[in-house]
Amino acid sequence: MLIKKLEKAGSLIDLTNAKIVKAGFVVLKEGEEVGEHVAKQKEEIIVILEGRARVVCENEEKLVRERSVIYIPENSKHNVINAGENFLKYVYITALFNVLNK
Repeated sequence: MLIKKLEKAGSLIDLTNAKIVKAGFVVLKEGEEVGEHVAKQKEEIIVILEGRARVVCENEEKLVRERSVIYIPENSKHNVINAGENFLKYVYITALFNVLNK
């Protein structure tokens, strides 16, 4: 078992702790964004804890409020932007397909 507190942004679980999942805690200031990226061969779950996010996935854009869960399909280009006036805090979890297919 591994337990981590959500005290500061950064990695929560990585491949030194788990076989197929990674997780992290992200804190974005007003207007700040993660940056457009693709999680290759990974599905991703984003759990919005506090704040409002503008989530862009491929050609779709949604405003998402706290206590919401977002699913990002494998190989999808996406970005998370703080759309609120306060901090945006969220946890992401990814599952690695290349490990499952071995």
